[in-house]
Amino acid sequence: MKLQHLRFLFFILTALFALTSESYSQKEGDRILAVVGYDIILESDLQYQVQLYARQNQLTQINPVIAQQIFQQMLTEKIIYARAEQDSITIKEDEIGKELDYRIKSMVDQLGSEKRLEEVYGMSIGKIKLTLKDDLVKKMKSDKLKRNKFQGGLRVSDKEIENFYNKYRDSIPPVSEEFELAHIFMYRKVSEAEKKAAREKAQIILDSIKSGIDFSELAKRNSDDTQSGMNGGDLGYSKKGVFVKEFEEALYSLNIGEVSGIVETEFGCHIIKLNDKKGEQLKSQHILVAFPKFESSDMETITFLKELKLKIESESITWDDAAKQYSQDLTTNQKGGYMGFVMLERLDSLTLEALKSLDTGKISNPLKTSEDRNYGYEILKVMKKIPSHTATLEQDYERIKKLATMFKENELMEKWVEELKKTVYVDVKY
Repeated sequence: MKLQHLRFLFFILTALFALTSESYSQKEGDRILAVVGYDIILESDLQYQVQLYARQNQLTQINPVIAQQIFQQMLTEKIIYARAEQDSITIKEDEIGKELDYRIKSMVDQLGSEKRLEEVYGMSIGKIKLTLKDDLVKKMKSDKLKRNKFQGGLRVSDKEIENFYNKYRDSIPPVSEEFELAHIFMYRKVSEAEKKAAREKAQIILDSIKSGIDFSELAKRNSDDTQSGMNGGDLGYSKKGVFVKEFEEALYSLNIGEVSGIVETEFGCHIIKLNDKKGEQLKSQHILVAFPKFESSDMETITFLKELKLKIESESITWDDAAKQYSQDLTTNQKGGYMGFVMLERLDSLTLEALKSLDTGKISNPLKTSEDRNYGYEILKVMKKIPSHTATLEQDYERIKKLATMFKENELMEKWVEELKKTVYVDVKY
């Protein structure tokens, strides 16, 4: 394969599977591969990114040229961040909080549940946020600098798209089989009975604390936040913006040594204890009583969607009107629930099985959306099925246009980074 096509293939795959920006503390014997400004790239960082790339693309080994390109990508991000620091780029705390929440949700969706995410990281959701925050802030500063540089946007002409396609057509990955879908989605809501049950259990625990039973022991025995519960509910030191609003408001209203009443959040019912303060950082512990999930609450949503499906099929209501009236996906409900084209790789096995059995124009039975605490149910309508095929200008013009635009952006980015290197200290040892 020609070098330019190998480089292009790497660009395509990294565009589809963005590299994470996690970094790790240096271990003994961990070689420094590059120094950029006041930051470094460790050999363990590169190994992690190479392994991640291999997993994402189902590869058993990585071509050395690809490994070098991954390193160059990491180096580029460090250079841009160093320049962002020089330019005193700042990010607001509320923006950081929103992006953290989005990242956590994406990870939960990928792994299937918050419990699984906590198991993978070996820590509570709160501590995961703290772990991710520094690297996320770096990325957000870098992204803001990029936006400032390329805020005018980038356009590619029809001729550029055609030239791009003719040059790289043999390297463009085949278009996967796709479904054009619409959906009607409803959250599985926490019922009053479930809230009542959690509150009653939390009240018993709170009464035990008031009677003198050790908070940490009660957390170990009762907290549904299993990771912090193993450590007596310890959440360590934290600043504002780490926890959800209700939890944080209760925590910051406490005096050292004081225990809160029952605090209800989207996670369940909490009992919080403030243990120490260091400037803006508060050391706390908590006991979580998660909302139980009664089957009756799920069945209520499932039954409603089944009946709605029958009404649509009997033409008592149109699909578009049903989506606008009942779907709780605010990004699609006013468009008749239209989701666009979805590749098979983005569908879980149960959804894929259900859709493959449906003809065009048919509607699925209610399907569970995830294992997350805020899961819901949806019915899906198959608008169109497109089999896997080689990308062509005639059939996939918008897809190729997007790739051509991204490739042009990448070339301009490389030139810009070369200019930045003149103002940023870079010592490559790799």
